[in-house]
Amino acid sequence: MADTTIYYFSGTGNSYYVASALQKKLKDCNMVAITQVYKNSQIDPESKRVGFVFPLYFQSMPKVVMDLVDKINLSKAEYVFAVVTRGGKGYQGGVLRHMKKLLKDKNVELNLGQYIQLPDNYLPILKVPKEAARKKMFMMAEGKIETIARSINSDSNIMENEVASFLRPLMHNRFLKNLNSVDEGFYINEKCNSCGMCEKICKFDNIKLDNGKPKWQHNCQLCLACMNYCPVSAIEHGRSKGKERYNHPAVPAKEYLKI
Repeated sequence: MADTTIYYFSGTGNSYYVASALQKKLKDCNMVAITQVYKNSQIDPESKRVGFVFPLYFQSMPKVVMDLVDKINLSKAEYVFAVVTRGGKGYQGGVLRHMKKLLKDKNVELNLGQYIQLPDNYLPILKVPKEAARKKMFMMAEGKIETIARSINSDSNIMENEVASFLRPLMHNRFLKNLNSVDEGFYINEKCNSCGMCEKICKFDNIKLDNGKPKWQHNCQLCLACMNYCPVSAIEHGRSKGKERYNHPAVPAKEYLKI
């Protein structure tokens, strides 16, 4: 039994990298991919510390993370933490308050909640920061990961302040409402060479090739792995056309396929 278990979800490597970095700095820590367990009828970690690492989604969390939190049994956990990766500037969102509420309904306290800024990857609306800005984010993230690890190892109770968290219900509820149909917005451009990477990379079996072209199956979690890991940038959604794609440099496609 590991002293700490981290449950992680990652679309383009940011959260996976953070979870991996924390694992190396925490005492006797095990990592579990949420995509591998969220459908289980019962999830019972034995660790005394349990953490969640995932990206900010519309001011809160991905649906797959909500599904995990709903099912997980934390009766043996003495310390619970959440580390959230986010892009953007100026405000963090409302996911920590949301997580606290979900855990409170299970009579569990969220002991630590922190954000780590890393490059945006939501290409339907946003742009990937320029290389200099990305390098700065990576450097600052290393320092914050170190600080967070020390806090977890010492069982510190620290909650990062959230600004504009009142936007969370409006934005996140709309995201959840439209999730079953969101993949109707994906399409391919003329660059598609039928390589099949999109089908392989999707953690939710949501893409099937039809005559060599991807077809989405309406089970999307909007992680955008298919778009960002496509080797020829052939997948589009919203205002993504012409934008640089992104994945964390430490998590190339061959690594992401393993997680």
